[in-house]
Amino acid sequence: MSGMDHRTKGLSEASADASAVSAVAARSSGTEDAGAPHFSRFSGWSEIEGDLLDDRRVCVPAFPLELLPPPWRDWSSDAARCADAPVDYVAQAVLAAIVGVCGPRVFLSIAPGWSEPLLLRLAVVGAASTGKTPALLSVRRLLAMLEREPSDDGGEPKRQIVLREARFEKMAATLARNPRGMLLWRDGAAGCLAPLGGGRSVRDLDPYAVSILGSMEPDCLVQSLPRGGDGLAARFLYAWPNPSPFRPLADRKPLRNEAVLILLRRLLQAIDTSSKPHVLSVDRSGAEAFDVFLARLDREIRQAEEPEAAWLGKGRGAVACLAGTFSLLRWSAANSDEPPRRIGLESMEHAVSLWSDYYRPHARAFLQRALPTDLECRARRVVRWLRADDRASLSREDVRRTALGQTVDAREADRVLARLVEGGVLRRLAANSRPQGGRPALRWQVNPLLTAAQA
Repeated sequence: MSGMDHRTKGLSEASADASAVSAVAARSSGTEDAGAPHFSRFSGWSEIEGDLLDDRRVCVPAFPLELLPPPWRDWSSDAARCADAPVDYVAQAVLAAIVGVCGPRVFLSIAPGWSEPLLLRLAVVGAASTGKTPALLSVRRLLAMLEREPSDDGGEPKRQIVLREARFEKMAATLARNPRGMLLWRDGAAGCLAPLGGGRSVRDLDPYAVSILGSMEPDCLVQSLPRGGDGLAARFLYAWPNPSPFRPLADRKPLRNEAVLILLRRLLQAIDTSSKPHVLSVDRSGAEAFDVFLARLDREIRQAEEPEAAWLGKGRGAVACLAGTFSLLRWSAANSDEPPRRIGLESMEHAVSLWSDYYRPHARAFLQRALPTDLECRARRVVRWLRADDRASLSREDVRRTALGQTVDAREADRVLARLVEGGVLRRLAANSRPQGGRPALRWQVNPLLTAAQA
């Protein structure tokens, strides 16, 4: 199991509650000062999932830079240091640059009857002053350099790569004049899910060949989503990293922009000058790996709830496009003259790994903040009640009748209890026999860390 199937335990480092919980946990494990009192009642408990504490979220993995070929890997790391930002933001922009340069001139042939244009919709999420804009600008400058370069015959610049946000009608006219596709850059305060100028939805761009790179702030997530925004939110691949740690100024290195600008230029010349679409076909080994992923994804979609199920449903096309992007990335850094025609095993495995182990937990963190499920809302409601009531144990009827005010039946109460057990809030106690006989009463113990953080 990978990705969201492994729920990472822990609280946000920025959370005051998390600090208190960590301190209590440290005392219970004996890692604190030897003179501190020992809290034996915390033994055996794991930390509570942050997303059950309303304004917290689960810990998420960092972008796996090892998936990028060395020139891109090194440049992305250096660019993140210069921007004082998580490398995740730079990596998102690098992937966007690849699809922006190649555009839907590249078609992915996955299987008979199934082809996809090379399109990605990528979002960087983070609070103000976390380095989103400086990180994205490091890649935007590369694309601006390409846009200013003259064509091979010394004439007008090759083409516009980045579509600047404007009223929908103006953007549609620009896209119509540029049939080779563009990258919509949405690094504005409203967020990349907000309606376009003129009140039109981002969905209205579907008929046009346009990828999207945008940003948003967590505190504006709900406001930025239009009505029915769960379907729109399912279309994006999110990067919501932990804040970047302090880096001394001495760690910064001058960016070797030319080293990666050459790679982007290679792609632009190889793909954009052809009169026919460039087709990338999935080879046999890549198809076998993709089949394994698709079979697992099918099972997971059936078990998931909205809005996660909607996001998972976009996984087929997203992984295919990521595989195509990795194939082009690898070729850009290689010595081969002919652009790739195949998506092989390595590119497909990289795509599956990135989507499953990176994008999926980040999407879960985003969706639970912006569009929590009914189950998640009920679980959080019980947590708030437990923190206020300060009880040591509870029964299913306590949850159903008192915490949730008889708004659910016994079956739904069981689902809530299961979620709280999974999230480290509760654990089931051994059943005690009733004096009068009959089925033993079931009770759950409350994690003492829940209320200790408030002490």
